[in-house]
Amino acid sequence: MERQKKYAFLDTDFIFKSHLSHDALQNTLADMIVGFEDFEFFCHEMILNELSRHHITPDPLPWLNNLIQTGRIRLYTDKDILNELKTIYGTGASSMYTTMLERSCNTFNQGFFDECYSTLKALSITISEDAFLDELRRCDGDIPHQNGIGEKKTYVLIQMMELLYPGRVYVFCSDDFAARQSLNSIPVAVRCLSIIGVFQLLKEKSIPKKTMKPYFDSLCEFLEGQQQTTYRVWYKYSRIRVPISQVFDEIYEDRFHLFKNGDLSYR
Repeated sequence: MERQKKYAFLDTDFIFKSHLSHDALQNTLADMIVGFEDFEFFCHEMILNELSRHHITPDPLPWLNNLIQTGRIRLYTDKDILNELKTIYGTGASSMYTTMLERSCNTFNQGFFDECYSTLKALSITISEDAFLDELRRCDGDIPHQNGIGEKKTYVLIQMMELLYPGRVYVFCSDDFAARQSLNSIPVAVRCLSIIGVFQLLKEKSIPKKTMKPYFDSLCEFLEGQQQTTYRVWYKYSRIRVPISQVFDEIYEDRFHLFKNGDLSYR
């Protein structure tokens, strides 16, 4: 029997960190991940907008644009999401999009939706799709760039995909514990994979330790430059700090279990 496809989303932080993680030949962890044949990959167009505003090195934007152009990563716009929702909710698609956006915003910042998108709720359910999208774009344009709109729009896309492919949606996402925990407040069965958790996944896919060590070392070099030398993992009922290099060794010693939220836990 053919294995069911998994549907995966890449957030801004994950794209950046996986793109700077590489081996001696400059093959990147990002390329290894999008090579997973059991996954199809997606991102929201707002992720592209966010990456284009950040002057980061190495710049992952050409890499992402190339994979979008070749079809390996499918780019979704808000219009695309509405079209998918119309197949389920008909004329109620705009209303459902608004509900999903409110859930997404409240996941990160209570009150953010009411402050930035409240006019969407005031629109009649009979409003045209173009008029709804115009108002949505106007709201987006009034929000300062540093407010993580890409992440919020990604969560809308996640909710839509979970309707279409329940139980098969994954998010390759931020290392930030609170950000990953926030997915629990959205009523969908989404699995997270953090940048460290991906090494556990690769170990489970039987990728040898010696192959992955250069990728991990280059990631650690970056993290140490950001004053991060430890990683929190679960031990019994609490999270403890463990040196990042130790985490990598213990992944390959089969010491960890990978939680649904992307956290590692000692067995």
